[in-house]
Amino acid sequence: MKTIVRILILAEFAAIVFVPGIYLSRPTLVLMFLSMAVLVVLFWFSMFWVSKRDAQSVLGHEIENDFFTGRIPSDTSADLVRGRLCRDNNRLVLLKRTDGKARKDHHCEEVWSIDIDDIKSVGFGKVLPARTGFILYLDGDDEIRFTSRKVAKDKNLLYKAIGWDIPSTES
Repeated sequence: MKTIVRILILAEFAAIVFVPGIYLSRPTLVLMFLSMAVLVVLFWFSMFWVSKRDAQSVLGHEIENDFFTGRIPSDTSADLVRGRLCRDNNRLVLLKRTDGKARKDHHCEEVWSIDIDDIKSVGFGKVLPARTGFILYLDGDDEIRFTSRKVAKDKNLLYKAIGWDIPSTES
């Protein structure tokens, strides 16, 4: 599906850029730009979205506390690892959407996990210059950063996922 959406985006872009304006009317151009926006959103979902049902099938039980997030890698040249962060017994697990032939077996896979007991504290705010999220502080100076505007606004989502009964103060 990703390949089809990529080809459609490329073909539509080429038509907008290279077809002379006298052949395309304003309503046609507006429809083409709107359909391209829809295709970009569809491409994003086909690349990154992990549904709750897919996560439950991989973990083997019902999930109560989960949310979509992006893990910021320690290597600055790498891209975000986007997926669903779930609580699995006594650990936090990040599940990422699988691609290609692996998608036939499992719709998502575990790419990162940590024992909840290893988390000493959490912080909320800017994790990248243009993104808000949260930080998990571990022993020593270790920290793991995640982007999630939803969690940055509602801190109780993270507290429930970790299993801490700390009411957050809204500022």
